[in-house]
Parts: sequence; structure tokens; C-alpha cells
Amino acid sequence: MQRRGNTVLITGGASGIGLALARALLANHNAVIICGRDEVKLQAAREALPGLVAMRADVADPSDRARLVERLRLEAPRLNVLVNNAGALHLCDLTSPAFLGDLDTEIGVNLVGPVALASALLPLLRANPDPTIVNVTTGFVYVPGAYNAPYSATKAALHVMTRSLRFQLRAKNVRVVEVVPPVVDTPMAAHYDGKKETPERVAAEIVAGLASRRDEIVIGMSRIARVLARVAPRFAFQMFNASAPAALADRS
Repeated sequence: MQRRGNTVLITGGASGIGLALARALLANHNAVIICGRDEVKLQAAREALPGLVAMRADVADPSDRARLVERLRLEAPRLNVLVNNAGALHLCDLTSPAFLGDLDTEIGVNLVGPVALASALLPLLRANPDPTIVNVTTGFVYVPGAYNAPYSATKAALHVMTRSLRFQLRAKNVRVVEVVPPVVDTPMAAHYDGKKETPERVAAEIVAGLASRRDEIVIGMSRIARVLARVAPRFAFQMFNASAPAALADRS
């Protein structure tokens, strides 16, 4: 992907990594569209970043996805980059049936949404130069979190789907990129007490990785998780899950 002149859609773009990436791409003279479920956050993003286009859409909802795709065809015919960044994470107790509602949400947001949106937008992306699909996963695809198992599992599934899509599109001039960030300092990780990367640092690494045409952009502690998962998987799992998050303990 060239550093400038792209038209980019970022899902979950009203906060966290998505908003930081939108800011970085706008600064590099790209057209940027974000989407999300919260109109208040979308409006705040519009006000913070002049030139940003924001569209309300829930990527897990089939009707919302269809409306978003049609709107993009009409209003953003030059779209050539899709960043599937939207995510949902819930701490869960797998011994309680209460986690099943959160599981449905995470399957929709973390897996079905990005896969379905990429499929629906593929004809539009391919009609433009340098079409690129970017799926944001997590270091938990290498070492799963015992207390965020649905998040780890759905992102691991997206990791597999990303590799498979890249293989299937290898002769069709469509780049498929996976971004594997560590724990990032966003509201979704408020429960986590360890080291967190800033959204701005992650966004900068994504921009650099896309410009260098890397298929996998593995960032920070995710690199360590990848190595440990290969050489000492049991140790890695125990180390990363040494204690239950306080927020989960408070629920019991």
C-alpha cells in the first residue's frame, strides 16, 4: 500500500487503535472513512479530525453491513483499503452459562463481521489500484487468554481465515495483511494491569508495515508471545495466565 492517495475504511474507528490509525492516515493525505456503532463517538471523531468521514454501522449485523456496503459503493467508489479493526472482548467464567451471550457477540464482531465485510467489499476493492484487506487480530492468537477465551478463540479463527484468504487471493492482486498488536491502552483493556502499548505507537507500526508491504505486522509483546508459543507453549500459557484479572474476581 502506498503511503498516500488511498481511500480507507476502518471499522471500529471511533476510538483506540482505529482512531489513531485514522489520524495517521489522514496526516499522510489519505481519504479515511470510519464506522462504528456509537454515534456519539463517531461525532466526536469527526470533530477531532477534520476531513474524516464517519458512518454508523454495526459490522456484526447483516442489515447494517449491507447498508454500509451500498453506501460505500455510492459515496466511496475509490475504496481500495479495508481495515477490519472492530473488536469485542469480555472477561468470562467458562463454568457459568452467563458467558454464552458474550460469546455470540464476540463471534459476530470478531469473526463473522470482518469475514463477511471483506467478502462483500471485495469487488469494490478489486476495481481500484493496490487493493488491500487488513485484519487486526491479537497476540492471544499465539498464547490464548484463559479468562478471555471467546476473544482469543474468535481472533484465532480470524487469524486462520486471514491466512486462507491471502492464499486464495494470491494470484488476484489483492493483498491480505494481518496486524497482531499486543495489549493496547484502550477501554477494552481497562482490566489489564500489565504493560500496554499506546494506540499511537501501534498505528505508526501499522502504517510502516503496510508501506513496506509486509503480510504480517506483529507488534511489541506479540512477537515474544509468538516465539514462546513455538518453543515453550505450556510455559507461555501458564505465564500469561498466572492470575485471574481482578475485574473477573469481582464478579464471583
